[in-house]
Amino acid sequence: MKTNKFFALATIVCGFAMSMTSCNEKDNPVDGEKTTATIGFEGATLNAQGFWCGEVNDNGIDNGWGGMAYPCIYKESGAEFNTTFSVTYWSGYAISNRTQTGFAFGDYTPEGMPDQFNNVTGKAHGGKNFCVVQTYGETINLNGATVKGFWYTNSSYTADAYVNGDGMTPGKFEADDWFRCVLYPTPVEGVGGARYEIYLAKDGDYVKDWQYCDLSNVDAFKNIKSISFAFEGTKANDWGVTTPAYICIDDIEIEK
Repeated sequence: MKTNKFFALATIVCGFAMSMTSCNEKDNPVDGEKTTATIGFEGATLNAQGFWCGEVNDNGIDNGWGGMAYPCIYKESGAEFNTTFSVTYWSGYAISNRTQTGFAFGDYTPEGMPDQFNNVTGKAHGGKNFCVVQTYGETINLNGATVKGFWYTNSSYTADAYVNGDGMTPGKFEADDWFRCVLYPTPVEGVGGARYEIYLAKDGDYVKDWQYCDLSNVDAFKNIKSISFAFEGTKANDWGVTTPAYICIDDIEIEK
């Protein structure tokens, strides 16, 4: 069995030249001093089941399947976490304080399957709240911030698929299977095209604790407009990965 130290290694692949524009300085800077903040999601109001994944609001749109979808935003330290909420599904950036580590299937709705908001450690990295990422194009808007790093771990839903199978692709994860999250930063200026890979499972093991993703020396995450998330893995079909496409993150360090 491999140890989790292998998962701390992530790779950056730049397809195009990245902007080297410096970060914005704070209002009233002193000798070029920049402001820093750690986004810990502690300001969110959660429901009785211990999570938030959006809510019904006045901006609802027809989702094309006979229902309504509601664009929602969680804001903290100048960052905007975009989430799409429906009574039957959600996508984007949910916030949770659930302490359960196991996973049980439900009806796949937010209320009917609360274990999708669990992580494998049963706690946040810091404070009580953490973020559950499951996106279909939603972004974190950074508005010119530099991302220094953040903490991450596996969702309990995803971990259950590693161990027990996902119900669509045969079998549990074997030694040659892998699953990773890919970050795509969009610069404020210049040409994008960078991707940053975080392995959540490989070599017969998977991430079981909070691990740090250090971006402090990665130019692609300086002065960025936004970040989007995607997922890749060996368990896949014609429509994409069949492993539940989740990652849990916390304590995002930003600088402006």
